[in-house]
Amino acid sequence: MKTIQKTFGMILMTVFFAGIFSAGYAQYTGPGSSAQLYKVKDASDQALKLDRKDIMVKLQGYVVEQITDENYWFQDSSGRIKIEIEKKHMPAEPFDHKTEITIVGEMDYDLLEGTEFEVKHITVGNPKATDSSTAEMVD
Repeated sequence: MKTIQKTFGMILMTVFFAGIFSAGYAQYTGPGSSAQLYKVKDASDQALKLDRKDIMVKLQGYVVEQITDENYWFQDSSGRIKIEIEKKHMPAEPFDHKTEITIVGEMDYDLLEGTEFEVKHITVGNPKATDSSTAEMVD
């Protein structure tokens, strides 16, 4: 009986700690948040600075083409940039090349491989520039 209790206790502790350490925490991205809205051209031009300082960037536009499993071309009125979207950051709501989205993430400047945007959150639709409505960023 003690063996069953110990086993059950270990299972409960494992589940409890796994839940604590794997939980994602929502982050505020409304007015006053650290994610500033940029145009693709401006973010690309400032990529080195934004990458070095780990500044959160917000872009609004369209995913216009899938390159690989996690890489896409993103475009707004100022230009286009390669973005990386991990499956865990994909929204539940589907979108296509005609759906405007807002992405929040970090610039990844690499002299040899080029500049890329690492997406941490996607909002489907056209929220106001100062309001990204829901914002869950999981690393």
